Amino acid sequence: MYLFSFIPVPTFIMSSEIHRFFYSQPEIRRERMLALRSWIVESFPEILESMQSQIPSYHLNENWIAIGFQKNNLSIYLCQSGSLKTIRNKFPSLVDDKARMNFADKEPFPWREVESSIRLILKSKTKSDGKKKSSKRNVRSS
Repeated sequence: MYLFSFIPVPTFIMSSEIHRFFYSQPEIRRERMLALRSWIVESFPEILESMQSQIPSYHLNENWIAIGFQKNNLSIYLCQSGSLKTIRNKFPSLVDDKARMNFADKEPFPWREVESSIRLILKSKTKSDGKKKSSKRNVRSS
């Protein structure tokens, strides 16, 4: 679909709240957060994106992750799904006791491990998997 005859319409619009959150971060963290968001919305087209507890959250059925920060770290909060134990076993140094992954701004970012972990969390089976799923997106343009 195109606006006019030459401008493609974006398929997943970032809300102004989420935009402000990302662009309030230091450059290295912002770049990582934006790349992570981009990967999430491309990998999971049915994802619901919203601001919850003042940080961007991504929901797929009853599973979710959220992207935030702690001091000089990018933080990824993981829902308490059955996959959390698998992730802790697979990548013991990544997940703390609060179901959170922290990555220092000054350290290399472990993309493969993070993507694998997010995929496990969001693809995890939930009680609602047997119910009819909605493919609506939570897209706000402000």
